[in-house]
Amino acid sequence: MKYLALAFFAAIAVGMVSSQGNTTAAPHTTPSQTQWQVAFTNGTVCIIAQLDADLSVMYTKNDSSMGNATVNLPETATVDTANSKCGSTTDPAVLVLVFGPNYLRHEFTLKDKTYSVSRVEASFLHDATLFPDSQQAGMNVTYTGVPSDPVFQSTSDMAYKCNSGEFSQLNGTIWNVTYSNVKVQPFGVVNDTFSQENECAADQATTTVMTTSMNATTGMTTAMNSTTVMTTITTMMPTTVMPPAGDWTFADANGTCLNMTFSAKFSIKYWMTTNKENTSEVNLPKEASPTSSTCNSTDANFTLTFFDDWSLSMIFNRKDNQTKNSYTTTNYTLTYVMDDHFLNPVLAGQKIMVFSENTGIEADNGKYYKCDSTVKVKADNATTNFSEMELQPFAQDAKNNGTRGGSFTECPADSEISNIVPIAVGCALAGLVIIVLIAYLIGRSRSSRQGYQSV
Repeated sequence: MKYLALAFFAAIAVGMVSSQGNTTAAPHTTPSQTQWQVAFTNGTVCIIAQLDADLSVMYTKNDSSMGNATVNLPETATVDTANSKCGSTTDPAVLVLVFGPNYLRHEFTLKDKTYSVSRVEASFLHDATLFPDSQQAGMNVTYTGVPSDPVFQSTSDMAYKCNSGEFSQLNGTIWNVTYSNVKVQPFGVVNDTFSQENECAADQATTTVMTTSMNATTGMTTAMNSTTVMTTITTMMPTTVMPPAGDWTFADANGTCLNMTFSAKFSIKYWMTTNKENTSEVNLPKEASPTSSTCNSTDANFTLTFFDDWSLSMIFNRKDNQTKNSYTTTNYTLTYVMDDHFLNPVLAGQKIMVFSENTGIEADNGKYYKCDSTVKVKADNATTNFSEMELQPFAQDAKNNGTRGGSFTECPADSEISNIVPIAVGCALAGLVIIVLIAYLIGRSRSSRQGYQSV
């Protein structure tokens, strides 16, 4: 009976680990990309490219303040065959992609059997959607620049590949491009397909995982003194020291409608008068004022004002129907001034606005959003790091009469962390049960042999 009990205990431990494993997310798959090609007159392909590009452009508004427009290269862009061309050792290869009234042009030069982007040009229509309140409204404005650092650099017999984000400031001008999921080959194309890949340094970077070893107990039998149970735990260490969290409440005529708690740090890239790129890190002060906020039954605009003309704004939209019963952030906007928080900025004194439509913040109606992990929100050249978030944008409808409390929706990052401990404990218990079982069987076998020898 005791053998059956031991086997039953082992089965329970293994089953517990197995049930924990069922919470693992499905593998992420990368969607297919559009592949653009340029060919010689005989039809042989000379340039192949597939990439994602986000272009950020500063422009002047009618009130002389600076705006920031973001233009994404769409998958539906097409090759301008009339202005694209194959290259040689003396002439650059040119790829021009057209989307609507806009275009994006890359020149690739080949020198000493190594190619790279030598010039980037773009033209955008300043319409009300992409460039609101622009002084050049209705005009096609052309931007040109030379990358400050080598872009897409590789030997001519290989394709350049880089899935990681690659930021390119264009010769100290006020526009830049962020590339990702890149695979290009402007020279040396064979059989109309990519050659062997030259992977960028960012994709080659590896993450070091700390492994903790736990020696098994050796007192049971001498045969077990070399057994080791390996437990591997990967922890993301914080890289940014966050400021203290602030706590803000806003009420309208109907009572409290916004309860917000979080810590925020802004990392803003900018160009100095020395033609060098720099990053300024600015903490959101706890004393920021929420008095510019607004709210109603379906939309809430939480706005904090601080410093001299700085502001942070989050717009929440609520859905309550058969298909969706939750609220999300539909816009995040950061407005900052190139003031004494920046060292020798090119745009000294200018007010700049950046925004993002995707923050990943979503919660069920009637609950508040909670996230202790760091949440990164990227808006053009500025990245905001949030932590210790507790957001309740429609507090007037909560069951606790406008005060925070009750149930909450946990962010995915916190859910992943909370799953690590039970999985690790389950694996350790399963391993320990197996060790005990093996040790017991070995000990029993030795006892049986000694009994035979005595007989």
